[in-house]
Amino acid sequence: MTISRKKSTLLAVSAAIAILSVLFILFMARPAYAETVKPSGKTGGYTDKTAIQKELDRNGSVTLVKGKTYYTDGPLHIKSNNTINANGATIICRKTVMFNIPTKTKYKSIENFTLNGGTWKYIGESGYYGSSIKIIHGNNITIKNVTLRHSNASGHSIELVACKNVTISGCNIAPLGSSSSQTEEAIQLDVASHPTAYFLESSPFKTKLAKQLQNGACCKNVTITQNKIVGNRGVVANYTSKDNGKYLNKFHTNVVLKYNTITGLKGEGVALFNTRSATVYGNNIYSYASGSGSAYTIGLHLACFGRSDKLSKGKIKIAHNLIKGGRQALQIYSHTSSKYGTVRIKKNHLYCKKGKSAALKVLGYQCKSLKKSGNKTFSWNGK
Repeated sequence: MTISRKKSTLLAVSAAIAILSVLFILFMARPAYAETVKPSGKTGGYTDKTAIQKELDRNGSVTLVKGKTYYTDGPLHIKSNNTINANGATIICRKTVMFNIPTKTKYKSIENFTLNGGTWKYIGESGYYGSSIKIIHGNNITIKNVTLRHSNASGHSIELVACKNVTISGCNIAPLGSSSSQTEEAIQLDVASHPTAYFLESSPFKTKLAKQLQNGACCKNVTITQNKIVGNRGVVANYTSKDNGKYLNKFHTNVVLKYNTITGLKGEGVALFNTRSATVYGNNIYSYASGSGSAYTIGLHLACFGRSDKLSKGKIKIAHNLIKGGRQALQIYSHTSSKYGTVRIKKNHLYCKKGKSAALKVLGYQCKSLKKSGNKTFSWNGK
């Protein structure tokens, strides 16, 4: 063999080895794709729940079959980097839908979780007495294209405790059964504290880290868009004055509501408490609470109960919404000496049972900068 032919052969072999090496690397590095779990047809729920959980634990993701019905006898335990694809599937749940077991603070208990699609229903007509989906100390959470008909009106469809970088989009959420409670909401954004996260002290959440997890962390960077949401209250960013006001001065930040239809059956459509920055744009917001004398009858209710210099550095934008309420359609009010920051209220249609003059209540001295423009107010008969 000539030297030139030897060189050609070596080059060819080297090229082949290089190609095989690249293919091997690509093969080994490829992501683990969600395996499809087929329904068992057994209504007891154990078989389907076990199969879904097993696949989720093994691959980090799972796909349910479109058009099929599954049964679960207990909650799915979700973790970081989990994805559930359930588009077109129906899941009948005997207990709560899903939750994470918190093990870390600083929004690190569950990261990079996605729930995509599915109609998640409770097995009984009156609904589940508790939260359907509960996520604690989470980061980068996506819930989209989900239909929830699971919790009773006395519970939460989605409960987020100390979560950041959350997107809830394209969902259809409504409770089952009925409840007279004015303080339970379909979507709750909560501060992590003993009064609001007491469940960390009991099974299945019980942990030695309970006190560390009840650290006053609030929710931030939460976007709720293009959903239909119904609850005794619709969407609420919560606060707590208990524990001697230990976390009364903690504030949620950057809550964004866009292009939703949100209904409160017994209380406010939307209540953003201790929230220093928010955008509420292009929504239809209703409170069908009876009467017109209570704060629970307000359509969109913003209130400050704590004291913080950071409140005046926030921005509140409320624009292009249709809002209906009892005592007010829209109220922004500070119960302390702390002032809201830059507040812009623009081109909203505001309907109020007490009459058009009561539809909008916001006090200029409670805002660092307040501008109202192009808003229209109307009387409303509550229907």
